[in-house]
Amino acid sequence: MNKKFHEAKRISLIGDRQNNQDRSIILESSSTTLLAIADGLGGHPRGEVAAQLFIDTCEHMLRRVEQPIRDPRRFMYECIQHAHHAIINFGDRQTPPICPRSTVVVAIIQYGKAWWAHVGDSRLYLIRERSILVQTHDHSLVQSTSQTPASSKSRSAVTRCLGGLDQPPKISFGTPMSLQDGDTLLLCTDGLWNQVPQDDLINLLSEHDLGAGLRRAGHVAASRPRSDNITAIALRWGPPPGHPTERTTAGRGSDPLEATISELREMLPRSGSASFP
Repeated sequence: MNKKFHEAKRISLIGDRQNNQDRSIILESSSTTLLAIADGLGGHPRGEVAAQLFIDTCEHMLRRVEQPIRDPRRFMYECIQHAHHAIINFGDRQTPPICPRSTVVVAIIQYGKAWWAHVGDSRLYLIRERSILVQTHDHSLVQSTSQTPASSKSRSAVTRCLGGLDQPPKISFGTPMSLQDGDTLLLCTDGLWNQVPQDDLINLLSEHDLGAGLRRAGHVAASRPRSDNITAIALRWGPPPGHPTERTTAGRGSDPLEATISELREMLPRSGSASFP
């Protein structure tokens, strides 16, 4: 089962904008969880449509594919390719033609392992033990590496996106990683990471109540002058911080027969092969 994670939360705030061009989705089945975020690019018409087309494509393809997905990397590649062409086709059908565009980030979790891919400056973080273990690298002219928010100029200098050009963008794929209890995956648009210092973001997402921490991070970003749309998904794997991993203790409040069976199992060899008559 793919239900070991404690919780998955998401937020989407309009910020200091006229409309929200961000879109997100969490899709779960018994074996597969898909997380996806899209950020329609400002300065280009109908960015919200481009973002929604990516989300719709992910949902449509996940519902059609056999699960668990045999090749998550290939699946994400096809989602992004199909969405790119859908965005181009939508723009071409308008009168006059337009060029909607969107950045995207998507992750798939199956049996305790995570895969991810992104185009643009929507990010994925893997937070472990109050440290950032993984952070995607933006497709932009300037990427801030400091702990303070980047400038508005660098924030808008995206070099890859869905839509705009006929040729699909080059996709960046992360190295698949096994998740550990307490790990937090964060997918977010630049409206969050560009406005909340990393240390603050880590502290907020390490709180016992993941949803409350994510909401606080979103409201911090939204309170900044000229804030952008803010959309994020946070998923915590295993038990929440401060809670011990569940263990079964033989003989403590359990059925006597089950306790006896557990004791017999403890006596069996832990490695190698056992021969029985």
